Amino acid sequence: MPLLEKVRIELFIPDLPDPIYTRLLEELGDELSYAFGGCTVTPTQGKYRSTAGSILPDKINILFTDTPLSWEKDRLLLEQYTTALQQVVQQVLRNEEAILIAVYPIYHVE
Repeated sequence: MPLLEKVRIELFIPDLPDPIYTRLLEELGDELSYAFGGCTVTPTQGKYRSTAGSILPDKINILFTDTPLSWEKDRLLLEQYTTALQQVVQQVLRNEEAILIAVYPIYHVE
C-alpha cells in the first residue's frame, strides 16, 4: 500500500485550573478542526525544569492535527500558520515560560 505524506501540528498546552487554559484549548481545537477537518486532544503528564532550576510536575494537553500539506512544498505556509498560532497562545497565556508547538512530516497508509 502506498504511503500518503501529511504534516502533523502538535500544541502542548498546560492543564491548569485557570479557565483561560480550558477556553484556549477549546478555541484552538475549533481552529484546527475548521482549518484541517479535525483534531485530537490527549491529556498527559510530564515534568519540566523551571527557570529557577526546580523540577516540577507538569500536566498538559497535547492538541494535534494531521494536515493535507506537504512538508517540502508548504514549508513557508506551515511556518506562517504555526507562528500565528504561537503568537495567539503567547498573548492569551502571558505568564507561561514556554509553549511548545511541534511540526513534522508523518505518513499514513492509504
